[in-house]
Amino acid sequence: MITSLTARLTLATGFGSTALLALGLLLPGPESSAARARRAPGERRVVVAPAETLSVNGGAVGMSRGDVVVLLLPGPVGSAFSMRSVVRELQARGIQPFVVDPLGMGASTRSKGADYTLSAQAVRIAKVLESELPAGVSVIVAAQGTSATIAFHLAATDTARVRGVVSIAGGPIDKQGTSGVRTALTFAALLDNPIGRGFAKRRFVSALRDQSADDRWLTNEVVKQYVAPIENDLRGLLRTLGAMQASVEQFPIESRLTRITVPVRLLVGDKPSASAPSAAQVTLLQAHVKRFAVDTLRPGGTMLHEERAADVARAIDEMVRGARK
Repeated sequence: MITSLTARLTLATGFGSTALLALGLLLPGPESSAARARRAPGERRVVVAPAETLSVNGGAVGMSRGDVVVLLLPGPVGSAFSMRSVVRELQARGIQPFVVDPLGMGASTRSKGADYTLSAQAVRIAKVLESELPAGVSVIVAAQGTSATIAFHLAATDTARVRGVVSIAGGPIDKQGTSGVRTALTFAALLDNPIGRGFAKRRFVSALRDQSADDRWLTNEVVKQYVAPIENDLRGLLRTLGAMQASVEQFPIESRLTRITVPVRLLVGDKPSASAPSAAQVTLLQAHVKRFAVDTLRPGGTMLHEERAADVARAIDEMVRGARK
């Protein structure tokens, strides 16, 4: 029954639904005192609304008007940890980025009753920028996977702050949930036991390998870090998945793309993948974004921030240099 279920399920991120449920178990729920003690060095929390807190890591110091900083938005897989190689490559180039986990992802809270539309996520990120950055400091936003649409919304609405977008294998979408998520919710009870969780973890790792052209980055230590925050918060996970599935986007991204006047650069790999931006999504960007370019990294999958971190950092650095001219 589990094998049949796995074959039937697909996710908005391109992972099997079993893998997403495993992933959800990697995302912490409401923060406890023990969780606070385990915070990564430099991590801080920014409250953007009642019961809505986003995890922020890193960031430049001594910023002043006219500076350009880099904001990294992880996708739902690996959260801020998944950006570590890009952060390291950017630091080697003299750039001190900061990383923000959107609501419901990574170390950010999974809030009951929250609006999980991608436009609402962009509003929260804008509040973080307002809180974290002095007046007159602009940003280049680099976002992975589904978080790229958050960056698109942000570029269309926070035009005074955002100077460019680098999408890391993420096309424009209006919903993170799919019919596969509904099926996952229905069959979630299968995973509410140690055997089911072990199976889900294996599926999760297999999905990461399938989405990578070169999976040497997926070492035992990295896998350990990806799964380290496992907590028994299945109810919180299901609540968040259900909220994402039920969310209705009031501001379809297509209606906002023409408002983006800054450069948008899409990075894709040459390995076919269900989670890669579709031809229709690329065409939509080409038709509506005035300053759009797409680069194919070879070899590469959709985990470019892991397997091609130096190339991703180079693309971000080039956009920063362009914004500073």
